[in-house]
Amino acid sequence: MDAAAPDSVSPPAPPPKAVRYLARATLGLTFILICFGGLVKSIEAGLSVPDWPLSYGQPKSGIALGLLVLTALLGGAWVATRSRIAALAAIASGCVLAGTYYLFGPLDWYRITSVRAEHGHRLIAGTVGFLMFILAAAVWETDKRPAVRKLAICALLAVVVQALLGGLTVLYQLPPLVSSAHGGLAQAFFSLLAALTVLLAPDWFEMRPLASPHANEARKPLRRFGAWMIGAIYLQILLGTAVRHTPYDPHAEGQTQFWWHLGSHLAGFLFVAHTVARVLVQTLKRYPEVPALTRPAFAVGGLLGLQIALGVGIMIYRLITPTGYAPNGIKEAIATAHVAVGGLTLVSAVYFTLRAHKLLPAARAESEGAEAAAALAGGAR
Repeated sequence: MDAAAPDSVSPPAPPPKAVRYLARATLGLTFILICFGGLVKSIEAGLSVPDWPLSYGQPKSGIALGLLVLTALLGGAWVATRSRIAALAAIASGCVLAGTYYLFGPLDWYRITSVRAEHGHRLIAGTVGFLMFILAAAVWETDKRPAVRKLAICALLAVVVQALLGGLTVLYQLPPLVSSAHGGLAQAFFSLLAALTVLLAPDWFEMRPLASPHANEARKPLRRFGAWMIGAIYLQILLGTAVRHTPYDPHAEGQTQFWWHLGSHLAGFLFVAHTVARVLVQTLKRYPEVPALTRPAFAVGGLLGLQIALGVGIMIYRLITPTGYAPNGIKEAIATAHVAVGGLTLVSAVYFTLRAHKLLPAARAESEGAEAAAALAGGAR
């Protein structure tokens, strides 16, 4: 009797369009949120709304807390029962909760620049958190890949911790360490969400590993360089947040802490430039005709060049102007753009590295596949 053939495992199918569009919308709104967060710091508006999670006591705490608890309970029922009615009820309750913040904010908050920036930042952050909750539940429901499910949960936890850090920065009067952690985690969440969006895209399921004579000598280094590039860029972002949240006055003495942070940030740039250059060289040398790799590699390089120019500009403004907020549109625009482009650079590095892992499988896996094929061929003979 012939042995039974093992059951074939069907490849995973792309998630529904609604889930993919929700991921892209959440990613785009997160980028706007990062820009708003950079603007809040650029104009020193972090304490323009002195209370949290409310804004000048609005909306009423009882209403907000009640809606928050109701949304959490309905969301739990949704996850536990997978009931569409519970899902719709949770979404409706969350919309009402978000609506209370939009409709019952501080009186005439949109007329004052600093309050408009801070309260607007909170409104966008709440919307991102709400969309992330829906996205995580949708991914858990529609995507059977364990890694993607875990990634969605990690992104949801990151946005919750980020909201708590944002509250602590207000309640404890902008402590530099908490403010820096708040800025760093924002970029980490942006990267997690970008990775999730890439893994949900249809072209991810259509890509197949490349056949290349350079597999054994180039694939593993390129994948490793991609990972190093992500680590270097994120470390540089953390060092940048430390510089950004360290007070500096060019007319005062004893600025040791600021200069240490700035020196570390400048040294980190050398590491970033080295890793990005290695990725570009390896990609253009081995895979010049693969747009799926060359385009994101060029994107990282181009964004890094723009980031350098913005960094030089903001450093000049920072070193020649006193600490504190003095209205200066050019300085605010450069500082905010520096934060935004840093996030885009990190996301582009994540995009490249994910594609490198998809298109360039490890040499060990390839050798095992070749050995299995050879064994089958020998058995047939």
